[in-house]
Amino acid sequence: MKFVTRTSGRPCVVDAKHWPHRNNRDGNQGGGPRCRHTSERGSSLILALVYIVAISLIVGALADWAMNDLTNTKHFQNASSLNNAISGATEVAIQSVRYYPNYNGTTNFGNCWNPTSTAASDVTINGDLVAVWCSTLENLQSPNTRTVTFDACVETATAVGTTGAANTAMGLCTPAPTLKAVVTIDDYPSGGGGLLIQTCAGGQGVCGFAATTNQWTWAS
Repeated sequence: MKFVTRTSGRPCVVDAKHWPHRNNRDGNQGGGPRCRHTSERGSSLILALVYIVAISLIVGALADWAMNDLTNTKHFQNASSLNNAISGATEVAIQSVRYYPNYNGTTNFGNCWNPTSTAASDVTINGDLVAVWCSTLENLQSPNTRTVTFDACVETATAVGTTGAANTAMGLCTPAPTLKAVVTIDDYPSGGGGLLIQTCAGGQGVCGFAATTNQWTWAS
């Protein structure tokens, strides 16, 4: 039989069969139980191991979350940089055509620069090469003198390096551009004037007295 007692606040296990019975000097039986204190080291080690494992799992999960967050941030930054490049190139083309018309016919797309200095009207922004193609509808007797469509796509230097390559790139871009903008340009001064009988010669103060963006659509 075992008995549990307390000594100094600690649990003590006593085995009755090992309880010594000794006679004291008076001849009476005396002596007391010899306590066998239970050890708490095993429990402490188990708790410590559970704590370490739990902390390791939490730290691992936080590390994965942080890496995913950094990766997503980089992707967002890259996408934003590319969108800025495409928007910027389109704005350059709009300003060029506004003041220096390059009439490409009713449905035909072509180079936006006038005079034409490169095979394609391309601009490099944020390290991205963007080509913009233009198509113009003209109505000389209307304040909406020119309605110009701008199709923009990211290209490589090889794709727009020659006239033939640029024409191929244009044929691939215009059916499904990354960005399509439609701008109405007014070539009449605010004070009025005679009716235009031909496309304005070009230059600020001569062409493009007003411009209105009617469409700015990104590819889905």
